[in-house]
Amino acid sequence: MLPVTANPRLNQWLEVLREPDAEMSKIAADKLGDLGSREAVADLITAMERRTAFVAAAAALALGKIGDPLAIPVLLQTLEAHQDVQVKAAAAEALGLLRAKNAVTALKKVVQDYLDTYRNDHFSRTRSYQRGLFTAAIAALKHIGTREAIRFAENAESYSRSL
Repeated sequence: MLPVTANPRLNQWLEVLREPDAEMSKIAADKLGDLGSREAVADLITAMERRTAFVAAAAALALGKIGDPLAIPVLLQTLEAHQDVQVKAAAAEALGLLRAKNAVTALKKVVQDYLDTYRNDHFSRTRSYQRGLFTAAIAALKHIGTREAIRFAENAESYSRSL
């Protein structure tokens, strides 16, 4: 039997999140993020790890909105290892929302890898499917707000524009 919470709206959206329909599960993840209940964290982590990229990205963003630091290790793992760039970008954004200082190194690596990959190819750099991940990592670094993170993000943006 699945756990039941005292909040009927939360229970409803948790049930929808578990449905096989990806569109409905994505909507549920969005709503769970809006509700902001930490009781949804375990289910959202499961959805992020086991569902389609479409649902996983929504679940990652919901985890960031909820703000539970227990999600940080899973979001970091997702940023570093997930195969889908949109899910990685959502994990980066969520880490920024969580102001996860321990994510700065991983976010800097994402930015540096992007700059290294597209260093001599302006056309590909500005049109790459990786661009969204790059901009999400930059925004996350700024949102985390440490001097190191902000300085790195601003320098990377300047460098990217100068290429």
